[in-house]
Amino acid sequence: MIWILGLLVVICIALLIVRGIKGPTHSLETLEMPIRDLLKRGYDGGFLIIDVSRSKYFIQLRKYINEPGLYGIELCFPNAKWSAKYFDELIDFCIKEGINYIITKENTNGPLEFLYIDFEKDVHKAHRYIKKIFIELLGVNENVRLFARLESATIEDKLIDK
Repeated sequence: MIWILGLLVVICIALLIVRGIKGPTHSLETLEMPIRDLLKRGYDGGFLIIDVSRSKYFIQLRKYINEPGLYGIELCFPNAKWSAKYFDELIDFCIKEGINYIITKENTNGPLEFLYIDFEKDVHKAHRYIKKIFIELLGVNENVRLFARLESATIEDKLIDK
């Protein structure tokens, strides 16, 4: 009987660890907060990964700092196996919405193409377009549960701009 209780405790701990790795839970409406955290607290190259619960879909934002005070956030969308279908659709979406974008094959991970959308310091614009991409492009439900994981950022509530 004690070994069953021990097994349940181990399973619960494992589930908590797996859940914690994904980051805090958000809805499409509450995503502006982690985007704002990335812009404020992220170091140069820091990133925010937004995973769609129970799917292979995710969106990644990256913070850049070009020089002191000149920083922003950009969407980095890969042309990978899982996203190839959406890559051209995202280009069409950008054209339709009047969003400037860049496609590059230059990266440190090999010859994978990426589409970059620079939102500069406009958190509200980034949030608005990410919601549209999730709903209109990836076809997720408006009530979807999302996991937001911020990497390479300070835990302090201070602006990192250099």
